[in-house]
Amino acid sequence: MKIRFLTTLFLVFISCKNVTVKETEKVEIKIDSTELKIEKAEKQSENLKLNSFLENPIDLQEFKTKKNRNVTTSVNNGLEYQYHPKIKDSIFYGYNFITNNIGAKGANEIVVFKYGENKHKYEDETEILIELRIFNKDSDLGKANLIGISKTKLESEFGTDYLALGNRIVYSNKNKVLILELNNTKVKSFNYIKLNTENIDRDLIEQIIE
Repeated sequence: MKIRFLTTLFLVFISCKNVTVKETEKVEIKIDSTELKIEKAEKQSENLKLNSFLENPIDLQEFKTKKNRNVTTSVNNGLEYQYHPKIKDSIFYGYNFITNNIGAKGANEIVVFKYGENKHKYEDETEILIELRIFNKDSDLGKANLIGISKTKLESEFGTDYLALGNRIVYSNKNKVLILELNNTKVKSFNYIKLNTENIDRDLIEQIIE
């Protein structure tokens, strides 16, 4: 009887130990799963910030209002890589905005696609933003005032999923691209462009920056 009791007690102990181990393993799996979800959520958050910026980097009409026509303009047919809506009676306009701190590369330029009866007017809510060519700080740019910010700050906002090309890093989504030139790990200049393709690779970026 005593031997049977000890045998039963031993089996109960082994059973309890196995349950404890299994419960611990379950908890560990849940923790791992949670961590993966957190990492995924953080990455999605970074992508949302980047995609939001690429979709609408600047309130163009508000920016133009603040500049109060302190601008020179140029007209062209657009570049091969730029997005060109299939709309007749259209042109590309380049706005060169005059600021107090224009550097060696010249004034900040905004390229737009204009069409219809407003295509030669400054006030034009139908114009489509095509490209930002930014070389100088300007607080009126709002969230697109990226000159001088660090690479670390960029990565915290937009993530690390970018193409590195010399002293440039390139973020993209669909047909929109942000090309940032760095100097001592800080943004020296940048181009934001709506492209005529969603196939963005090293060759295309090199064609744009050459």
